[in-house]
Parts: sequence; structure tokens; C-alpha cells
Amino acid sequence: MNVGIIGCGNIGQVHAQMLTNCGLKLVACADTNAKKAKAMAAQYGAKVERDGASLVKRADIDIVAVTTPTPTHSQYVILAAQAGKHVFCEKPFGRNLEDCRKAIAAAKKAGVKLFVAHVLRYFQEFEAIRQQVEAGKVGKPGFVKTYRGGVYPHGENEWFADYAQSGGITFDCSIHDFDWIRYVFGDAERVFCQNLRERNATFMDYSLVTFRMKSGVIASTTGTWAHPSGFRVKVEVCGDNGMLTFDSADTPVSVMKKEVPGRPAVIVPGSPVDKSPYQLEWEDFIAWIEGKSEPRVTAEDGLEAVRMATAALESAEKGRPVRL
Repeated sequence: MNVGIIGCGNIGQVHAQMLTNCGLKLVACADTNAKKAKAMAAQYGAKVERDGASLVKRADIDIVAVTTPTPTHSQYVILAAQAGKHVFCEKPFGRNLEDCRKAIAAAKKAGVKLFVAHVLRYFQEFEAIRQQVEAGKVGKPGFVKTYRGGVYPHGENEWFADYAQSGGITFDCSIHDFDWIRYVFGDAERVFCQNLRERNATFMDYSLVTFRMKSGVIASTTGTWAHPSGFRVKVEVCGDNGMLTFDSADTPVSVMKKEVPGRPAVIVPGSPVDKSPYQLEWEDFIAWIEGKSEPRVTAEDGLEAVRMATAALESAEKGRPVRL
């Protein structure tokens, strides 16, 4: 199968490599930054299209990968679906629930597969924790705590720093944990969030979000774009019979020194395993297209993660808990 990518930045580069690893062929690239599109096309022997609208119309494309800034996801998903292409869409699925619903409706009407890339479900460490929880290793879960973040990301035209576009650390990054928490512990009932909201002039953001799940589990997530460098992930699950923990920087003492001037486009968490979680999600998507299995994550899951993130931002704005 052939793929066209709309959005040739850092995460687009990651997916270009992953889909190639899976035996797919990248045949076309499009980006508002022509230099990025040309660089990716040259690397993979692909063609450059002037924009996403022209890319989706190519007869030689089976799958469109949407790896653009969040607010543009739905428009490209809809265009690709209307052109009869299967769609791989980066998270967050959309900047609001209405955009997500429109994208899902377009895919259903066209009869194409729509995959939302919540990659945390494919990280081996997090999947091992889920399996241990479901096997009852910690007894009845009562409390979950996660931590995710690092240096403030740099995007095209600093779009991450535009709260209206990115939703800050809460919406863009902590949504990974929101999705995984729902995946393992079920739907959320209410949420309370405190964050820096629009105070991003110094390129720092921080968020504390607490969910009460319908199951009674309390889930607390910390998101930060305030590290001087690097990226770190932690998770802790406590039950009435034990506790599971994971820390990506599991050392007794760690020191983070400020890096040289400049920030990365996006920090893509690494994994010490043989097969990247980003490749695993592509393999899952391909198997679904080929009718071999159902995907681990659905477009509806992507919508629910956006619902959780939207409620968290509403809570931060109102200064009180919000029911989902």
C-alpha cells in the first residue's frame, strides 16, 4: 500500500520511518513549509504536493497520514475520507469535540478506516502495567499517578505556544495519559485541573489534573513543559494488594543541565525495545485495513480523550471540578 503524509515536521518524520519499516511506500508529501516537504520527499523518493488537498486526490495513494498541528486534523481527515483514503491521524484527534465528530462521520460515510494514533497504548512498559492490573496483581486498583513532560516544544510558527491551537501541555501532551487511564480503568466521571493556561510567554507550562473514574479509581496526572532539557515519564498504580511503578529515568540521582539555545520541535519519547511503539501502532492499523484484526485504539477512543482534555481545560478556567 502507498501512503501520503500531510505534515512533514518531527512527528511526520517519525511516521515516515515507521510506515517504511512496515513495508509501506511513501509516495507523496505535503507541508505548508515547502522546505520540510522537499526534504522528506528526497529522503524517501516521494513526490511533493503543493498542499494536503491536492495530495489526497492522488490515485496512487491508499493511506493518508495526518501529522499536522491539532486544529487542522479534522479538515484533512475529512478531505482524505471523501477521497476514499484510509486515514492515520496523530493525536490529539481534534481541538474540539465537534471537529472529532465530523471526522468520524466523514470516515463512516466514505467507508474508510480512521485510526487515531494514541501511541501510549503501544508502549511496552505501559502495556505490561495494564496486563498486570487486569491479572489482579495489585488487587483492586484505587489510585493511579502519572507524570509526563520535558522541555517546551518548538513547532512551526511556535504553534505549541498558541494556547488556542495547542491547548497547552494539558491538551497536547497529558492527553496521552488521559487516554491510557481510560483504556485501563474505564470512563471518567469528573475532573479537576490546575494549569498555567495562557501564561506561555516564557515557554513554560505545567498542569495538574485529577480524575475520579466511574469505577471509583482516582487518577492524578502531572504534565510539564518546564524541564531545562530532556523528557521523563513516570506511572504508579496502587491497589489493595500491591503497587506497580515505572520511571523512564530510574536512577538514584539525576541532574538536568540546560541545553544550548534552541528547543526541539517535539520530544518523541524513546523506548529500549527492539520494535518501536510507533511501528506497533502502524502494524495494528495495517492489520485492521487488511481485515486481520480490530485495532487497539479507535477513532471513538480519540474523541473520548479529547472529551477528557476539554473538560480538564474547562475545570482550569472555572476553578472547580467539571463532570464529564
